[in-house]
Amino acid sequence: MKKPLILLHGALGQKSSLKDLKTSLTSQREIYSFNFSGHGGVSFSDDGFGIEVFADELAKFILENNLAKADIFGYSMGGYVALYLASIHPELIGSITTLGTKFDWNPKSADQETSRMNPEVMKEKIPVYTNFLSETHGKNWEELVYQTAGMMLELGESPILTQEILSTINTSVNIIRGDQDHMITEEESIKASAALPNGVYLTLSETPHPIEKVDIIKLAEELLKYCK
Repeated sequence: MKKPLILLHGALGQKSSLKDLKTSLTSQREIYSFNFSGHGGVSFSDDGFGIEVFADELAKFILENNLAKADIFGYSMGGYVALYLASIHPELIGSITTLGTKFDWNPKSADQETSRMNPEVMKEKIPVYTNFLSETHGKNWEELVYQTAGMMLELGESPILTQEILSTINTSVNIIRGDQDHMITEEESIKASAALPNGVYLTLSETPHPIEKVDIIKLAEELLKYCK
């Protein structure tokens, strides 16, 4: 029987953004994925929008599918969600592998991340991407952008995964950063992995931040090495 692995998408993404990774892993693992609320046509949650809400959705998904102790791969925001859940409900999580997850949240970094997240400006400057967001998330894509920006600004003011919180997570964690990722620094990734009692750090060569530009075969190989 193949061991289960849950794939978590990033901000402004959806589960189908990880479909190629899923395809690359299905011969070795039983793959599961879902959309966080507000993403991929799923309604926004009445409980709000943010890491805590998404972690609760992950916990419910794990329990409803009898996946306690499943391994988790989290891309970008998905990795942050998985780590937060591991800090409050470690009994639900096996190992965690993250790719492109940002840990250095402060007012300046949050401002940088959200400075271009205005739907009206985006429609003018990057129409191809906004058309993609519309096709991906439906008529609520603009609200999703606003909500995501708000979440990032809140993280800038009050990060959830502080060094102190990371130091309490005993789950095995593999922090992966692409060497061409301009959104995430090597320093913050190494610092996070060092704070984790069972954390390791890996640099993936010739790898930028967008999951669509990642060499999925290479990523799958590293993921399977770690999640045995």
